[in-house]
Amino acid sequence: MLTRRSLLAAVPAALLLAPGTLAPAPGAASATTPPRQPPPRQPPPRQPPPRQQSPIALRTRDAVRDRGLPELVVDYPRSVDLSVRYVSRDPDDPTGCTTRGREETIEAEVPAGAAAISLGGTRYELRQFHFHTPSEHTLDGRRFPVEQHFVHAGPDGATLVVGLFLTGGGRGHGVADRVLADLPQECGEEVAVRGADLARALPRDLSTFRYPGSLTTSPNTEGVSWLVLRRHRRLADHTVDGFRALFPDGDAHDLQPLDGRVVRLRVQ
Repeated sequence: MLTRRSLLAAVPAALLLAPGTLAPAPGAASATTPPRQPPPRQPPPRQPPPRQQSPIALRTRDAVRDRGLPELVVDYPRSVDLSVRYVSRDPDDPTGCTTRGREETIEAEVPAGAAAISLGGTRYELRQFHFHTPSEHTLDGRRFPVEQHFVHAGPDGATLVVGLFLTGGGRGHGVADRVLADLPQECGEEVAVRGADLARALPRDLSTFRYPGSLTTSPNTEGVSWLVLRRHRRLADHTVDGFRALFPDGDAHDLQPLDGRVVRLRVQ
């Protein structure tokens, strides 16, 4: 005899659900479970921006001539007093009293507001100039005995450096000869140079190679505007020899890759 309980036991479970529904298969998601979403795509790793380090190898044939660049206007005085000192920017030897290396140089400090250049109406004040041996930049494969850097400060913390190649064979009357005539030693006192004629420090031909770069001493900060003069000036041979003797292993930074930068030439 079939009882109600035994009858219900014999009915398939699917028929006991509400009309139009089915029992979920073992392990299957229920009707209220949202479908599984694919994992979000990970963005590609960010590539570091190209480095813009200095110095670089300059080549006249590769430079883009651009007359649209602003003219270089020089406002250097005929007589100014300078403070010349031995400096070190080596973080491991900030006093410069141990070994002489490429983070050290001879630097001449210029009084505030005494000298400047202008580009497109923007004024950059000359803060100091210093020297490297051999030259840090090369020009058409040539490395010069000395390179002089005129470091300027512009609006909003901008830094602009004018580079000048120096060779021997001069008469010894230039401002660089005067500054390097009495070289201060490591950890020595400053040397005063009175009445230096900065107006004659640069050549008459102010054609410049221009490119974005960096400082060439620690911390090698980028965002520096470089203007390297195409023409060089001459020092007396004994001036060159004296400075090179102070840095027998040199104080020049290695050449850096261009990394896609464009060097422009403004003929002037």
